[in-house]
Amino acid sequence: MSKNTPEQTKKPLWGWYKNHISAKMISSIVLLIVFTCTAFSITESQISNRLTSELEGQFDLRLASSIQSINTYLESIPENPSDIDSLNNEAYKKIKAELEDVLVTDTLENVYILSNSTGKEQLVILTGVDDDYGTEYAFSDEMKEAISSQKMTYSSIYKDEYGIHKSVFLPLKDSNGNPFGIAGIDIDASVIPATQTFIFWFTVIIVGAVIVIGVTVAFLLSRSLTRPINKLVRATKKVAEGDLTEEFVLKREDELGTLADSFNAMRGNLESLIHQISNSSTVFSTTAGNIHQASGEMGASSHQVALSMNSVNEGVSEVVVSINDSTSSIVEVNEELANVTNEVTGMQQMALEVSSYSQDGQVLVEKTLNQMNVIQQEMKQSQEAAVQLDTRSKEISDFITVITHIATQTNLLALNASIEAAHVGEHGKGFAVVAGEVKKLAEQSSNAAKSITELINSTQQDSQSVLTSIEQGSQAVEQGQEWINKMSDNFKIIFDGVSSFSSQIGHLKSSLDKTDRSFELITDSMQKISGITEEQSAGYQEVGAAIEEQSATIQEIAGAIRNLSQMADELQASVQYFKVS
Repeated sequence: MSKNTPEQTKKPLWGWYKNHISAKMISSIVLLIVFTCTAFSITESQISNRLTSELEGQFDLRLASSIQSINTYLESIPENPSDIDSLNNEAYKKIKAELEDVLVTDTLENVYILSNSTGKEQLVILTGVDDDYGTEYAFSDEMKEAISSQKMTYSSIYKDEYGIHKSVFLPLKDSNGNPFGIAGIDIDASVIPATQTFIFWFTVIIVGAVIVIGVTVAFLLSRSLTRPINKLVRATKKVAEGDLTEEFVLKREDELGTLADSFNAMRGNLESLIHQISNSSTVFSTTAGNIHQASGEMGASSHQVALSMNSVNEGVSEVVVSINDSTSSIVEVNEELANVTNEVTGMQQMALEVSSYSQDGQVLVEKTLNQMNVIQQEMKQSQEAAVQLDTRSKEISDFITVITHIATQTNLLALNASIEAAHVGEHGKGFAVVAGEVKKLAEQSSNAAKSITELINSTQQDSQSVLTSIEQGSQAVEQGQEWINKMSDNFKIIFDGVSSFSSQIGHLKSSLDKTDRSFELITDSMQKISGITEEQSAGYQEVGAAIEEQSATIQEIAGAIRNLSQMADELQASVQYFKVS
C-alpha cells in the first residue's frame, strides 16, 4: 500500500489555499495577530525585567540603609560583638535589643550576626530566636566573599524553606581589628517573583484572548465576504452554461451589493439581446430564402439574353475583321511614307542645326581671336609692370641700405654720447638718458630696416617669378592665336557645305509632304468606316458583357444570400443554447 510523500500532501494543501479567498483572509489576519501578540509579549517581557531590576534596586537601598544604621550603632557602643561568649552576656543582650528594634522599625525579615573567628561558622545573634548563640550556620558564597573582600556584599534573590529572600552582608572586626564575622539582614523578596509570575500569566491570557477573538473575527469576516462571492460565482457559472433565468439577489449596500446589481443588469441585458437575436435570425432566414429563389429565376433569364446577344455580336465581328484588314494595309503604307517624311524632316532639321552651329562656331572663333589679341596686349602691359616693380624694389632696397647705415651711425653717436655723459658725471645724467633713448630708437630703426630688407628681397624674388610666368603666358597666347586663325578657316568651309546640303533636303521634303497628305485622306476615310463598325461591335459586346456580369452578380448575390441563410440558421442554433424566460 503506497503512502503519500510530504511533497504530495503539501501540493493539495497549497492548491486549496490558492483557490480559497477565505483561507487567504484568515491566514493574513492570523499572521497579523501573531505578529502583534509577539510584539506585545516581547514588550511585556522587557517591562517585567525592568520592573524586577527597579524592585531589586529599591531592596538594595533598604538593605543598605538598615545595615548602615546597624554598623553605626556597633561603632558607637564600647561593646564589640566579638566579646559575646554566652546568652547571658550584657553585650549580647544590648546588641540584640538594638537589632530587634531595627527589625521592627525597618520592617525586616531577619537581622543577625555570624562568626567564624574560631574556625567554626556559627550564629552569634539572630533576631526572633531565643537560643541562638553558638548555633552552627554554614556560610554562603556571598558571606565568604564579604569577609574576604571586607566589603558590603548583596546576595541575589534566593529561595529556601522559609521563603524567598534578598540579603546584605557587612564584614565585622573584633577589638583588635581582626576579621570576626559578618552582620546580615534578610528582607522578604517574594513580591519580585510574584510580580513576574503575574505579568507572565497576564500576558498569556491577553495573548490567548486576542488570538481567539482575532481568529473568530477573521472567520466571521471572511465568511461574510466569501458567502455572497460564492453565490455570485454559482450564478456566473449558470450564465456561462447558458441559463439566464435565475436572478441573483443580494441585499447589501456595500461594494458586493453594487456588484450583484451590476450582475443582474448584465444578465437582463444579455437575455434581451438573446431574444432580439433569436427573433431577427428567424425573420432573416425566411427573407433570405425568398430572395434566393427570386435571384435564381432572374439568373436564368439573364443567361438566355446573353446567348442571343453573343450570336448577333459574332456576325458584326466578321464585318469588322474585313474592314480592319483593308484599313491595316493602307495604314501600313501611310506609316511607311510618314516614317520617310519624318526621317527627311529630321535630316533637314539636323542640317539647319549644323548650319546654325557652324555659324555660331565661326562667330565664337572670331570672338575668341579678338579676346586673344586683348589678352596678348594685357600680357605685354603686365610684363612691363613687372619690370617696373622689379626696378622699384631695387631702388627701395638702396634706400633701406642708406637707412640701415644711418641707424648704425646713430647708434654709435648715442654710445659716444653715453660715454661723454659718464665723463661729465652728475651733470650729464639727463644727457645720458636722452642718449639711451636715441640708442633705442636707432636699434628699432635698424631692426625695422632689416625686416623691410627681407621683405624687399622676397618681393624681388616674386617679381622675377611673375616676370617669367608672364613671358611664358605671352608665348602661349601667340601660339593659341595662330591655331584659332586656322580653326576659323575650317569653319568657313564647313558652313558652305552644310548650306548646300540643307537646300537639297528642302526640295525633297516638299515632294514627300504632298504624297503624305493624299494617303492621309484615304486613311481617314477607312478609319471612319472601321470605327463605326467597331463601335457597333463594341456596343453589342458591352451589352453581352453587361448581361453576363449581371448574371454573375445575381449568382454571387444568390450565393451570399445562401451563406447568410446558413449563418442565420447557425445563429438560431447558437441562441437555442441559452435558456431564457
